[in-house]
Amino acid sequence: MKWTLLSLCILTLAHCGDSDIYILEEEVDEEIVRYFRSFALEAALRGRTIDWDLERITTEFIHSETDAIGSCLTYDDGSNLITIDKTNWDISSDVEREFLIFHELGHCLLKRSHTNTSNLRGVCASIMNSGENICFINYNTNTRNDYLDELFL
Repeated sequence: MKWTLLSLCILTLAHCGDSDIYILEEEVDEEIVRYFRSFALEAALRGRTIDWDLERITTEFIHSETDAIGSCLTYDDGSNLITIDKTNWDISSDVEREFLIFHELGHCLLKRSHTNTSNLRGVCASIMNSGENICFINYNTNTRNDYLDELFL
């Protein structure tokens, strides 16, 4: 009896405070988890809290037959699936991967749709642009904070 109670306490304590990370590691590919964590951190810096248990997002690498490199699919039960084209993922830089995951989480979590607004030089004003070459995407380490401020408005 003592061992059973002790084991239960240890298991409970092992997961306290890390339930979101535990769920993420179960539902999100390990190559993508770090971008989810970074998204949650950036959201928190801007006053938003991400509850991964509530959001129920899973990810899947696919081999897309279209030009789409990522998508967010929302189901009737409220769950979401982010699909990522594996071929594109494998050749993308860290910054490009972050952009893609943050864009898809913008759809799934923030319920943002595409916006193709741009400045006078044709630079996309939002990470949520459609990618249809209507504006120039200038997401990099120098512009990242401005794009993320706009994303979490």
